[in-house]
Amino acid sequence: MAAMKFYSVPGTPNPDVVHMFAEEVGCTQLLDVVPLDLGKGTNRTPDFYKVNPLGEVPALVLPSGKAISESIAIARFLDEQIGGSSVVGKSPEERAETDMWIMRVSDKILTPIATAFQNGPWLDFFKDKRPGYIHKELRDPMAAAGKAGCTWLNGELSDGRTFLCGDRFSLADVRFYCLYMFFTSNDKSQAPDPALTHLSAYIARIKAGRVLSPLSRSQTASCEPREDSHSVLVVGYL
Repeated sequence: MAAMKFYSVPGTPNPDVVHMFAEEVGCTQLLDVVPLDLGKGTNRTPDFYKVNPLGEVPALVLPSGKAISESIAIARFLDEQIGGSSVVGKSPEERAETDMWIMRVSDKILTPIATAFQNGPWLDFFKDKRPGYIHKELRDPMAAAGKAGCTWLNGELSDGRTFLCGDRFSLADVRFYCLYMFFTSNDKSQAPDPALTHLSAYIARIKAGRVLSPLSRSQTASCEPREDSHSVLVVGYL
């Protein structure tokens, strides 16, 4: 299969999920990366709205001309093109386990910490850009929910497993790592709790042993709420 246009902003969370996945399974040759400049709003042009009406990244244009967005959907499509991988799952049981952990960490940790971030330090930036979604009252309860989720995950990891799906590195680990590192690195009140030793060790294992994206390697992506920043708009597209 020829390389497909992949609209991305490398170094931002959801695009990084796809980049990290592609490196892990060895299918980067399928991606013809088209970098967008979020600071200049190139994801909000009439041409890009034809690719993704939401104006969000990442987006992949298929050989049929149809475009798909959402990092997990794109990763699954790529996985099909290479005949499947252990990262998504080689059997129905493994694929179900991967999906289970994607949903678990999204529900208990990633969605709460993202919501707390958007309704906390970035509330003024987002209140007019995402009408109906931004409410300052959500900051504290969502941050508390995220902390509770991290405590829960720390307990799950205390059984000695290497990754979320045991010894098998999965798409659930990729997504959790990319998003968790972004939010905890850019919101001091949600910084990783060193007391959660099993969670800290799990993050360290991923960092040490995988092919990591620019964001994942740095752990401290610059995220100041300035209109001219290339990273300022990213949290609206998670």
